[in-house]
Amino acid sequence: MSRLLASLDAPASGRGRPIWFDTTAYSRAKLLGGGTVPWHSPAELTAFFGKTQAMFGSDAILVDIADVFAQQAAADQALRTAMAARSRPGYALRTLLADEQARSTAAEAVRALAATSGAVPLVLTVPAPGRWLVAAAEQAGSYPGPPDAGQAENAAIYTADFLRTFAGTGIDGLLLDEGPVPADELVHPDAYRPVLNLADHYEWPVLVQTDAAAAWPHGPVAGVTLWLGLAGPSQPSGRWGVVAGAGFWEANDPQAEADFVLAAVPAQADPEAVMKRVRALA
Repeated sequence: MSRLLASLDAPASGRGRPIWFDTTAYSRAKLLGGGTVPWHSPAELTAFFGKTQAMFGSDAILVDIADVFAQQAAADQALRTAMAARSRPGYALRTLLADEQARSTAAEAVRALAATSGAVPLVLTVPAPGRWLVAAAEQAGSYPGPPDAGQAENAAIYTADFLRTFAGTGIDGLLLDEGPVPADELVHPDAYRPVLNLADHYEWPVLVQTDAAAAWPHGPVAGVTLWLGLAGPSQPSGRWGVVAGAGFWEANDPQAEADFVLAAVPAQADPEAVMKRVRALA
């Protein structure tokens, strides 16, 4: 059994149920004064994640590797120009993910975090390929509509090629984030088969996150191990977690039957109230 799956039954924090804290927005506001995550400096990066982990004791360390590429695109006009050179769907994402400087930065960052994560699983999070296609197009100055299955599959090919960068870096799982997309607009995960096949090859459990749809909205999907949703599945389809809402920070316990909880920490949350809540979960 993978370390990630084992941690669902025996979380490193000792809590009765694993809680994964998404602390990026909060930690940037409180520790970096609203600045950017220091992806380019492994020493600063591990110190940043170390401080966050010391505060929250998350049962998984979530690494939003798309932020590396967003930073690179924001800082590099030549890259943005290259991304916009063709109008066909997916070209901007293909160009972005081929950027060697961003790839190298991402790989070194993940190696450093994996080396310092201890007993806590390290989960690489990326936008689901269809969503990343849209985000990259927007970074290049275009505003496409929702992706169809064919576009999502092409995006998955580019994403899978990029993810080979992390072979042997020590990650414990891969999370594809669909964000706040309604259930009726979700692309079926079969369109992401290139990514699912790659993850299977490297023995990375794959999770899908849907903030505005229940877990397993399509039923079981070969190659997807876990699902994080707004609520539990309508029928048994596999292990699942719940994406906690704002009520979590008001001491409401979400979905007691969920296997684990993902709780985003609001950037402007009161530190004293946040730490009081975290201590109460111990």
